[in-house]
Amino acid sequence: MSDALKRIYQVFDPAPLSADETDLYVDLDAVRGSSGLVKKLAQIIRLSDKPTCQLLAGHRGSGKSTELRRLQGELESGKEKFFTVFCEVLEDIEPNDVDFPDVLIAIVRQMADQFRKRLSISLKPGYFKQRWEELKNLLASEVDLTEAELGVGLAKFSAAIKSSPNTRLEIRKNLEPGTDSWIDAANDVISDAALELSKKNYAGLAIIVDGLDKMTLRPHPKVGCSTAEYLFAERHAQLTAFSCHLIYTMPIALAYSCRERDIANLYGYTAPPVVPMTMVFGATGKKNKAGFDKFTDLIRKRLQKAGAEEKDFFKNNATRDKIIEYSGGQPRELITLIRDSIIEGPLPITSSTVEKVAKKARHAYARQLRLEHWQIVEQVRKDHALRRNEENDRLCMELLDNRAILQYENGGEWYGVNPLLPSPPSSKKLKNERTR
Repeated sequence: MSDALKRIYQVFDPAPLSADETDLYVDLDAVRGSSGLVKKLAQIIRLSDKPTCQLLAGHRGSGKSTELRRLQGELESGKEKFFTVFCEVLEDIEPNDVDFPDVLIAIVRQMADQFRKRLSISLKPGYFKQRWEELKNLLASEVDLTEAELGVGLAKFSAAIKSSPNTRLEIRKNLEPGTDSWIDAANDVISDAALELSKKNYAGLAIIVDGLDKMTLRPHPKVGCSTAEYLFAERHAQLTAFSCHLIYTMPIALAYSCRERDIANLYGYTAPPVVPMTMVFGATGKKNKAGFDKFTDLIRKRLQKAGAEEKDFFKNNATRDKIIEYSGGQPRELITLIRDSIIEGPLPITSSTVEKVAKKARHAYARQLRLEHWQIVEQVRKDHALRRNEENDRLCMELLDNRAILQYENGGEWYGVNPLLPSPPSSKKLKNERTR
């Protein structure tokens, strides 16, 4: 395999861009309809005289994590700098089963780890030392929670929480009665962190908790709602109790569920902010040149970094445009489709290669849908509106979560069917489903 092909493949990495990868970044605000999102999030933190808690929703692959990395860079620059912990919460939790104690331990562990690595500061465990002594027997651990081992000690808990369902339940059972005490312990560490930051002329501490948008939508085992609803609504008091600025990502399905107003009121929003999809086609089916140009620029920048030219990468412009069309305006889907096309066939990428990749993607989407989903899909295909009610709310949430239906905000909120969604079942099957 040539070094040139390796460079091209590697530069089309669907992982979020870091704050310093400015050479690959393309500003999509204008074609998303979400102008100035990063600056707005930062402004709320800079203007507030007390800790804030903000939410950010959006489809997986819409570019949330890249924008949050830019937010980290924004907050850590200028005269009023905030030390910003980027907590990649999926390092510590199991997305199929999430509860507040898991999130708390992930936040404190990653905060301690980043203070040590980035600032050479070992945060004091404080009240955590006492709580640790109460629970370390659950892990049969011999690790003592000394000043230098806060992150290491909590890593034992997070590893057990993520990997072992039985241990996870046991830890939660022991943590739950003393939740307030654990929050006090976390704030004890945060107070120590704030003191150390003030010595380095930081204005304060901000923590970005990324990954909770990827929570699996499933019924909570004890209460009559989903685990996501339980965490963000019923656990609101705990999520907002930390003595620093916080931003959590939230499943888009929850932002567009029947609990939307509850969530907005709890967190002080008119509506929770959302990172929508890039519009490459409008609701009428007309090509949106501005969106296509932005995605073309995104491709071109990566090829330039790899030292390649577009004319040698795609057979023709129509092939490139077909990949953009199939992406549905999802930045990560665009990059993934290109990467899969590189693997599928030799360069330059041809239309037949793109169709082979698209066919595999259609099979993947087909496996996610049940007959009752298709009634909603066909309604969205017809009028680009998502008509939720108490009976279909769960189905709508699932369709948003698995990206069968995509949300756009250009010229007003509207919804589109994912271009990679397979053909619907026969009308007879859908009719039988409706009359059942």
